[in-house]
Amino acid sequence: MKRIIFNILIGTLLLTACAPSGILQQTATPTAAKVPEPTHTPILIPPTKTSQFIDLKSGGFSLSVQQGLDFDIDDYSINISDKQGELIISLNGKPYIASSYTLESFLGKYVNEMAARGGTFNQSEPYEIMIDGMSGLAVDLTGSFLDDPIAGKAIIISPGKDFIIFGLGMSNLSTHENGWADAGSVIFELLIKSIKFKAEVKG
Repeated sequence: MKRIIFNILIGTLLLTACAPSGILQQTATPTAAKVPEPTHTPILIPPTKTSQFIDLKSGGFSLSVQQGLDFDIDDYSINISDKQGELIISLNGKPYIASSYTLESFLGKYVNEMAARGGTFNQSEPYEIMIDGMSGLAVDLTGSFLDDPIAGKAIIISPGKDFIIFGLGMSNLSTHENGWADAGSVIFELLIKSIKFKAEVKG
């Protein structure tokens, strides 16, 4: 699972470094993935009540990270994982040129580029989400990453002024086949709900 963390972080750094340049212009094409055979009884790993406030200097947002999660940050992004290495979350804030591509095409390209680093993803049709009172898009993900079955969710939102916040959360299902449904998605949604946009990126 450490390989997954490494590849996700590298992929995130590459994508966020390229985001303002306008290269993300095409939508993703979902690829079929094998459904893993049920082999383990899922274990619910509930998030803790205590959390730590994180303010990204240039990322355009702040959020609260539950106690017990590992994370690292830079000015624009935060990468989070659980102690077992079964859950990975990456969230990023960057300037972007709205006239160059839509939120849907950016999200599709982001998911495609993450898959190109060792995955095969099926993704749902995009649907609306609300973050800090503003409307964004999300897709649900299933498939595999580095030969391990995964499930997760990718999101994108533009709070305004040519700025986007995007990222994903996904669980490795090789140990707990319902790890995303029972625990990973709960933690991810709590993180998303805690996001507050900075005034300077709101439009």
